[in-house]
Amino acid sequence: MNVNENVIKFISSQLKKPTTFDKQIEILKNRNLIIENEDFAKKILKRINYYYITGYLYNFKEVGTDCYIENLTFNYIYRIIKFDMRLRSIFLYAMEMIERNLKTTIAYHFSHNYSEGNISYLYDRDFNDKKKHSTFIQYVNKNIENNEDLPFIQHHKVNYQGYYPIWVAIEVFTLGNLENFYSLLNTKVQKIIAREYGCSKAQMENWIESVRRFRNMLAHDTRLYNSRVIFTPLKKKECNITTNKIFDYVLVMKHLMLDKEEWDNRVILDIKNIFEEFKTDIDIKCIGFPENWEEILKNN
Repeated sequence: MNVNENVIKFISSQLKKPTTFDKQIEILKNRNLIIENEDFAKKILKRINYYYITGYLYNFKEVGTDCYIENLTFNYIYRIIKFDMRLRSIFLYAMEMIERNLKTTIAYHFSHNYSEGNISYLYDRDFNDKKKHSTFIQYVNKNIENNEDLPFIQHHKVNYQGYYPIWVAIEVFTLGNLENFYSLLNTKVQKIIAREYGCSKAQMENWIESVRRFRNMLAHDTRLYNSRVIFTPLKKKECNITTNKIFDYVLVMKHLMLDKEEWDNRVILDIKNIFEEFKTDIDIKCIGFPENWEEILKNN
């Protein structure tokens, strides 16, 4: 970017200046945060961005001030951050399985319900929204280009003139691509796919968007604890609660994870263990989990 030197200086002058680790500790102390061990705090600040840490401190501010509530400690905030990290790893594991399920189910039913279903996703003849399909294919081609070193991409590039059947191409789809692809399908196929998950077409569309939004939160290290979500997933009648916290997304994950045994015996157990480990530091209501969360999330 070719920008005038004075413009750079002006923009820089409008933003905060960088601070040393020692200065960051001083700022936190001046805002009423108790630093039990400055050497430990400095070590953590070298590993975790000061700006990231202050995101967790935001909800602990005294109303109308920049100061934090009485008796709040650095170590306590660090424990909450560790809790978030551990919880995030559990959800990312489950999300990987959900994404794998979605890709398999959507590719299977597309290929078996469209004429020339192995390759017809590339052409707009079977799609009502030609413009949306064109945009979708641009993203697909970009994803293939970005993943050209993968063995299965190379195999089809060399042996099939760069044509990729839907069950191959879908392996490089993002959740955003899956969301768009599902929305492009005809109603009959959308309903067939939705039935695999025991939901309606509208719920399926909503749930894919929900996990896409949650996946972005997880992938970009967005704060989970005390975080408010603005998108409301559609619920099933048997659990029609909305918390505006991440529990709303976790409930959708339960419905979309086809391996119910793995969900009950691995994911639920891991969540339970983390809640036990951090029970003196966290309030599960801050992530929207009700007291009977295990009963709600378990399949049996």
